[in-house]
Amino acid sequence: MTAVAGDVRPIGARGQSFWLAAWRRLRRNKLALVSGSVVVLILLVAILAPVIAPQGYQVQDLANSLAGPSRDHLLGTDRLGRDLLSRAIFGARTSMLVAICAPLLGAVIGIPVGILAGWYGRVVDFVALRLFEIFTMVPQILVALLLIALFGSSVTKLILFLGISSWYGFARLARAQYIALRDRDFVLAARAVGVPTWRILIIHLLPSAIGPMIVFLVQEIPATIFTSAGFSFLGLGIQDPLADWGKMLNDGTQYLSVDIWTVMVPTVCIALATLAFSFFGDGLRDAIDPSSRQAARR
Repeated sequence: MTAVAGDVRPIGARGQSFWLAAWRRLRRNKLALVSGSVVVLILLVAILAPVIAPQGYQVQDLANSLAGPSRDHLLGTDRLGRDLLSRAIFGARTSMLVAICAPLLGAVIGIPVGILAGWYGRVVDFVALRLFEIFTMVPQILVALLLIALFGSSVTKLILFLGISSWYGFARLARAQYIALRDRDFVLAARAVGVPTWRILIIHLLPSAIGPMIVFLVQEIPATIFTSAGFSFLGLGIQDPLADWGKMLNDGTQYLSVDIWTVMVPTVCIALATLAFSFFGDGLRDAIDPSSRQAARR
C-alpha cells in the first residue's frame, strides 16, 4: 500500500500543476480573456433577462410597429410593436439555453459510450465504431431536421434533437482519451491492488481525460447557436411567442426594406455570441493543449 500511496501524491500534484499552468497560459491570451468576459456578460444577460429587460417579450404596441430607435424603444420595435431590445435580451436566454444544454446532453450520452469503448475494446469498441460511422455518414443538421419534422419543435425538443445528433463527437474523443490512458502505470497499479473498475474510470482516469472534453464542449456551443438560429430562421425551431434570435431574424427579413433594425439586432447578437464562444474555446484549447497551437503554426 505504501508504494501505491506514493504514486498517488505525485499524480495529484501533477494534476494541480497542470490546471494552474493552463490558467496561466489562458491569462496571457488577451483575446481569450476578452471573449470570456463577453461570454460571461451574455450569460448574465440571459439569466437576469426578466430584471433588466425594459418590457416583457410579449408586450405589444401596435401603434408603434416597425418604429425606429426612440426614447421608449432604444432599438426600435418589430412588426407587432414589440420592443426589440427586450426581445433580444429574452432571446439570449432562449438561445443560451439551447446552445449550452444541447452539447451537455450530447456529452452525457456520448462520454459514457466513449469511455466504455476505450476501456473494454474488442466487441464494445467494434459496436461503438460502427455507431460512429453510421452517425458520421448522416450530417448532424439532417438528423435534427428529420426529428423536428417528425415530432415538432419546442425548446425542449430542439435541445433533445441537437443533443442526440451530436453525441458521437464526445464519444469519439472520450474513446481516444481512454485508449491513451488505460495502459499507464498508475492504472496498472490500481488494477493490481484490486481497485474497482468504476473507480478507475471515474476517479483515476476521468480527471486526466476531462480537459479536451471541456474544450470540445465549449467549441460546440457556437456551432449550436448557429444551428439553432438556422432552424428558427427556417421556421423549424423556436416558435412564437418565445423570443429567439433566429426567430427574430426570420420575422425581420420580411420588413428589411422598411426597418433594418429588425434584422440588425438579432444578426449582431448571433455574431457576437458565436465569435465570443469561438475565440474563448480556441484560447481554452491552446491553454489546455499548447502543442495544438504549435502544430497549427507548422
